[in-house]
Amino acid sequence: MKTKNLFLSILALLFLSACQTSGSSTSGWQKVFQNDASGNTLFGDKSTLIDAVRLGYPVRIGWGSSRVEHVADADFLTIFEGTEVFAQIRTIVGQAPRIDGDSLKIRFRTQNHWTKISGTNGYSTGFMTNYFQDSIVGGNVDRYTATTWYVLYPSNASDIEARPLWREGAPNWEQWENRK
Repeated sequence: MKTKNLFLSILALLFLSACQTSGSSTSGWQKVFQNDASGNTLFGDKSTLIDAVRLGYPVRIGWGSSRVEHVADADFLTIFEGTEVFAQIRTIVGQAPRIDGDSLKIRFRTQNHWTKISGTNGYSTGFMTNYFQDSIVGGNVDRYTATTWYVLYPSNASDIEARPLWREGAPNWEQWENRK
């Protein structure tokens, strides 16, 4: 009887161990793609990002400048001809780091809102508006910057095919169809 119970206990432990997921889960925020300022791939596969956008998964972008790094949720995403992704972040109240002696402070730009669009091809643009005067006060200049792309994968992701949302007959449609 003890041998049978021991055998059943070992069998139950083996079964439970097999059902547990490994530490390499693909749910949660994952870095899926990174491009340099020229649009060259530094990490990942752009098609993985495109599939995630088509499936409606949340996306974040990250970029840096001379001394700061930024990460923001993409509020509006565009896939162009199935080959490039552009992400627009939500308009924010501007902020500006300020160093006073040995002290670092970050302050709101009290009159300005700022927004940005980044692309997997390296293209980036942004502008600042004065919301008191309802006018553009800065930016609106084409730039090229490196961007890192993150996707939030659900824990219950399914194997749904990420089909294009653009219409059949559009430029490059046949190229996408032949890729399968």
